[in-house]
Amino acid sequence: MKFSEKWLREWVNPAVDTEQLCEQLTMAGLEVDAVVPAAPDLAQVVVGRIEACEKHPDADALQLCQVNIGAVEPLHIVCGAPNAAKGLRVAVAQIGAQLPGGMKIKAAKIRGVASQGMLCSASELGLADENEGILSLGETAEPGQALVDYLKLDDQVIEIDLTPNRGDCLSLRGIAREVAVANRLPLHGPECAPQTVSIDQQQPVQIEATQACSSYAGRVITGLNPQAASPDWLRERLRRSGVRPISPVVDITNYVMLELGQPMHAFDAKRLRGNICVRFAAPGERITLLDETEISLESDALVIADDSGPIALAGIMGGAATAMQADSASVFLESASFSPSAMAGMGRRYKRHTDALHRYERGVDAGLQSLALERATALILDICGGQAGPVSVAGSPQPAAKAAIKLRHARVTRLLGSEIDAGEITDILGRLEMQVTEQGDTWQVVPPSFRFDIALEADLIEEIARVHGYNRLPTRAQHVPAAISAQPERQIEMQRLREVLLQRGYNEAVTYSFVDAPLQQKLNPDAAAVDVDNPIAEQYAQMRTTLWSSLLPAWQHNARRQQARVRLFEFGLRFRRDAQATLGIDQRLSCAGIISGSAEPEHWQGARREIDLFDAKGHVEALFAAAAPCALSFIAAQHPALHPGRSAKVLRDGVPVGWLGQLHPELKKQMGNRELPYVFELDCEAMLTGHVPRASEIPEFPWVRRDLAVVVPEVMTAGELVHAIWSQKPQYLQSVNVFDIFRGQDLETGFKSIALGLIFQDKSSTLTDQGVDDAVAQLTDHLGGRLGAKVRGQ
Repeated sequence: MKFSEKWLREWVNPAVDTEQLCEQLTMAGLEVDAVVPAAPDLAQVVVGRIEACEKHPDADALQLCQVNIGAVEPLHIVCGAPNAAKGLRVAVAQIGAQLPGGMKIKAAKIRGVASQGMLCSASELGLADENEGILSLGETAEPGQALVDYLKLDDQVIEIDLTPNRGDCLSLRGIAREVAVANRLPLHGPECAPQTVSIDQQQPVQIEATQACSSYAGRVITGLNPQAASPDWLRERLRRSGVRPISPVVDITNYVMLELGQPMHAFDAKRLRGNICVRFAAPGERITLLDETEISLESDALVIADDSGPIALAGIMGGAATAMQADSASVFLESASFSPSAMAGMGRRYKRHTDALHRYERGVDAGLQSLALERATALILDICGGQAGPVSVAGSPQPAAKAAIKLRHARVTRLLGSEIDAGEITDILGRLEMQVTEQGDTWQVVPPSFRFDIALEADLIEEIARVHGYNRLPTRAQHVPAAISAQPERQIEMQRLREVLLQRGYNEAVTYSFVDAPLQQKLNPDAAAVDVDNPIAEQYAQMRTTLWSSLLPAWQHNARRQQARVRLFEFGLRFRRDAQATLGIDQRLSCAGIISGSAEPEHWQGARREIDLFDAKGHVEALFAAAAPCALSFIAAQHPALHPGRSAKVLRDGVPVGWLGQLHPELKKQMGNRELPYVFELDCEAMLTGHVPRASEIPEFPWVRRDLAVVVPEVMTAGELVHAIWSQKPQYLQSVNVFDIFRGQDLETGFKSIALGLIFQDKSSTLTDQGVDDAVAQLTDHLGGRLGAKVRGQ
């Protein structure tokens, strides 16, 4: 919420400077985000009136203007703005003036004609972002008057960051109310007296959706002057509040919304057909909104309709068919009270977020409708002229009575840790416009209709602390019993896994859960992705089904910046549609990594070696080893995102827990024709559940090694061979190591030799050669019978 300090001080003017005022607002819970001048330094910029205007002799697009700035002689200024005309009051930058963009005005000749200054647009003065020709000022602007004085630019724009519960402060009235409470001052708002009714024309209104709309009021005003323009003071207040001026009637509805907090809408009365009705949309109904987009309405969308159908999406945006036009001479003003629950979620569904919806979602005072209607009527009659008709009202114009809340003095003391005088509590609640009834040490408190956030005793205590002053509450150490929950021994801390990867040169990445849909489709085409209904950008249109969708753009970002050796990892959630899961979305914590470049940092000793599949495999093995010893295996398998010959499925104790491999060659062009990285993705649950460590005595007896070369078919993996050995459960065997694989002329085509190192050891006695030989013989018999393996040389 942005507002002008001068405007605020018209409501309440405490004897504090800007810095102290901002401190009061922040301590009241309305955190001040920024304080900026209402305009740049505009010294030597004055009001001027164009007395004569004629074409430049050597340029059709330029005009020669004689401008009266209150001096003896008018200034001769060359201007290229199409709206420059005789009688127009404008902003004139005199010679020597310094404009916000850095331009210094000097005497110059333009196409051979001397120019003694510059006629400025609002953007050139730093008052607007868009350039719509030179700035046109009102009839009250006197030639020679400093522009800063005329527009009252000696002002500060204060921006506050409101929490969602303080919708009542989305107006100048609400903010002024807080300043008045903090300084014990009365509030002086504008008069909103009922306006004189001078015509009988009335627009009938009714409410069908009574649960979503408690009241709806409107009034017809005819005889408007289409040539009327918003006065400069109105345009300036809108600008300083971050609202772009459009036309007088629309500007007035926006002004009243900023001033009182009541959103309003103006319909062209001549374009309405029949009665106005507040109802829910019929399935399939459509409406073209003010931004010229057509939307299809669902049955729970609240609409304003006439006999022709929906003419506005209630509380969000009006329809194009009934919008005010440049020649509109009659208007139907609406002022309504819509339920926050009826407005919630509508902006996201229809991808519209307006200032009106922002207020309705947080709650708009149900007692404001008539007040705002009279205020807007008075401004329209004053600025645009016309005659006002009677107010049409449907529903209850009075807010529903709120239930009283019991407040206990002892509870206040207990929660705040400070004894606040009962009289001060009563005073604070009264200044907050609450109805207070004292009953001994308790109070019965009825919150005002504009405070949607007060429903419990704790809410009242928070208000007391806020107004009393948090800085006045004593600081005391609280004695709270600490109940430390037991940590299961089998549970592995995630930080332990992070350290494993960090020690191997990885950097942790923190990325969005939203990813690029086309990239994800190539990486994980079979997963049921969750689309984002209202993405923040086109490249964030889906929730990730794999962490690779997030890590790959991060890797590309680094690779494009000449980072050849990249190692990134991330722990995060991936999302997939699952009808059996909560809300139909399965969320699973995963760990993913991506590596590319050399295996080791550049060094004088040893040749450079590019990373390969076995480097990534080693990192995965290290992760599981840090968790707990387990039977980890890698099975060659194909994945849509991975190289067909360089990919593997990761299994822990025979259960699939992830994937490992190099990116598929088809992605090389998309990755900028770089050497593709290796990636892995693992289920964190499989790594975070370990085994309880158990102590064992150190063997006192020597171990015996036997080397065995086994000839097996080429298609058989070393892992299958090792698994077959362990499945026999050989006595005294402690470890099996693969130390060589041979393919040569001595072997039959389609076969290979795998050399194994077998370590035997007994914890209670020294093994004999005969016992070890018998154990090896049993193993070779088992391998021959089960796998058809032969000992090489036999």
